[in-house]
Amino acid sequence: MIDRKHIDKVFVSRFSLLDQRMLEEYFKDQKLNDETRLIIKKQWDEFEVDLAHQPNLEHVFYKLHYSITQKKSTRKSYNLLKQLSRIAAVLVIGMLFIAVIYFSQKSSHEIFPQQVEFISYGGFRNQFILPDGTIGWLGYNSKLKYHVNKKGQRIANLDGLAYFNVAPKKDQAFIVETPQKLGIKVLGTRFNVSSYAENDFCEIVLEKGKINLLLLDRTIEKMHPNERIIYNSQNYTLKKSNVETADYVAWKDGKLLLNDNSLEEACQKIGKFYNVEFEIQTKGMDFQEIRLILEDETLDDALKLLAMIVPVRYQIIARKVLDNNTYSKKKIIIRNR
Repeated sequence: MIDRKHIDKVFVSRFSLLDQRMLEEYFKDQKLNDETRLIIKKQWDEFEVDLAHQPNLEHVFYKLHYSITQKKSTRKSYNLLKQLSRIAAVLVIGMLFIAVIYFSQKSSHEIFPQQVEFISYGGFRNQFILPDGTIGWLGYNSKLKYHVNKKGQRIANLDGLAYFNVAPKKDQAFIVETPQKLGIKVLGTRFNVSSYAENDFCEIVLEKGKINLLLLDRTIEKMHPNERIIYNSQNYTLKKSNVETADYVAWKDGKLLLNDNSLEEACQKIGKFYNVEFEIQTKGMDFQEIRLILEDETLDDALKLLAMIVPVRYQIIARKVLDNNTYSKKKIIIRNR
């Protein structure tokens, strides 16, 4: 049976963790899910808005949505997380119902001052939905912050790996800002960005639509579908090529595709995929190009496959307890065979 007080508290932005959990339970139960939807819709219909003092409820959705989408963190090798992912999918559908009711009533010109932040930890990837309707995936060891600036532009600050399916808004550009100071401007399109702060380069792969690349708010390059650009912030150079887009977005489906990568690039990607640290001690391996597909393989299986492709051997260094009582990452040392 539904206790309406939990829904009432959520709706007026005075809810506790218990209220949030109860609402999640209502959405998980099919019968209660339908009843909850009717209650929320009725509540909205009865809600009178003072146009001069409109209530600011965005943060209610942000808190609930962020909490639930964090549960959708996935990793092939963890059965428990896979189960939570399926549950979270049901919850997200329910919570989106609240978002649709609320945001559909908002003026399309209203500015949202709140900042939404998503974090994806090593070895995991998270699906996200932004307040403007943009959906996507956040890759391993990545952070994404979203807000709308004073110019009405939708700004996404990315440190890491992300796939975006941008909700089209004719008068409201969507701009991804990267640690390399490269801006990616779109109105509605699908694309992949890899831009970790620890690297000097930024990689953009366009699946559909068009993209303008910006430096100091000036367009320096335009991209079309199936194009890949690597920008180097050290020498301000762009390298463009035509690619098979599927090879670069497969990670969001839990696959790692290495397509003619150098040993160093391959180890960087494998390290993020399995949340381990690599130390490369090889010589004369710069010419090696690695093609490999990983999905359900364990780390040990992946390393064995790597050693079959290139003449290397590996040593696994177990995690250690650090002085601050945290653990180091598992380290993989790669040497010539």
